[in-house]
Amino acid sequence: MIKVMKHLSIWIVISLVIQIGGLYYINEHYLKTENSFVINKVVTKAPKKQEISINIPDDATNINASFDGRFVSYCEKGTLKTVDTSNGQLKEVLPDSGNMISFYNWVSDRHRLIIAEKPTDGSGKIQLESYDASKAIKNKIKDVTWSDSQSKVEDIQISPVTNLIYVKVSRNSYKSQIYLNNAMDEVSQVDTNSSKIGNIKILPDKAELVYEDLSSHTIVSTNDKVDMNFTGEVSPIILGTDSNNNIYVGNEVNGLIINIYYGNTEVPVANWKTINVTKQFNPKDIIVTENGNLYVNDNLKGLVTSLKTNQITDYRGSLIKMTDKGIVSQDNGKVVETTYK
Repeated sequence: MIKVMKHLSIWIVISLVIQIGGLYYINEHYLKTENSFVINKVVTKAPKKQEISINIPDDATNINASFDGRFVSYCEKGTLKTVDTSNGQLKEVLPDSGNMISFYNWVSDRHRLIIAEKPTDGSGKIQLESYDASKAIKNKIKDVTWSDSQSKVEDIQISPVTNLIYVKVSRNSYKSQIYLNNAMDEVSQVDTNSSKIGNIKILPDKAELVYEDLSSHTIVSTNDKVDMNFTGEVSPIILGTDSNNNIYVGNEVNGLIINIYYGNTEVPVANWKTINVTKQFNPKDIIVTENGNLYVNDNLKGLVTSLKTNQITDYRGSLIKMTDKGIVSQDNGKVVETTYK
């Protein structure tokens, strides 16, 4: 009996050894997870931005730029031209047959121009055109007849949100009128308090325009409910507007700005904020960007100063346009883009 139990125990041990060995083999060769690997770090360098040389002719006039500085525009020998600063591509924007370009302006937040054309025969009719600079497509907006041979387009203000286009037309050096082209392409004359009109600025998100009444030395809104009476200011002038519908007004004394107010027409002007300037500036040197940044340009020194932060940025050449991204200037016929410091 003892001998039988001994043999049985040996066979049990042998059986267990065989089973354990088999399971170990299966685990190592069939069920084992592949968990060893090598990581190689791959470093790639971003391609260096190509420097584009863009030449602006010496006889170019009405030099301007799009809101982000990508496109620069100018007139040369009666032809409007645009240059894509990302690749140097030049496009000609030809007026319709028998027309000449009277005025143009960029839409505030798009690569689009609004152009006023006049017939070369002096008939006085003004034609509004739209030009998409990114697609090089020109379309007629409206053919209007509210001008005469002596009329001159002095400004175009556009709201891409409300699709309103305000056109300031001067009849002579003493008389101006403002016309509105609405979203339905209907044209009407704006009822102004005076025919002596100075700067005009549109509020981007509203069906509203503010303008300078040079007869009364006041600022007027096309919204009759708005009171723009700046008590104590002899000659307030409009410096600009921003994308938040704020209006920037300068207090002008002897041709220079001594302080600046800003706010929107939903707030009484008595509650507007004030920027006290430490130095008097020519109003033509003050620039308001879309985001409400306020700068003073010193074209002789090539310096731009932020009135809110006092930060100074230098640039080369003469100023073309200031955007929220940087400064677009012209240096020896070439376009230069400078970022703010």
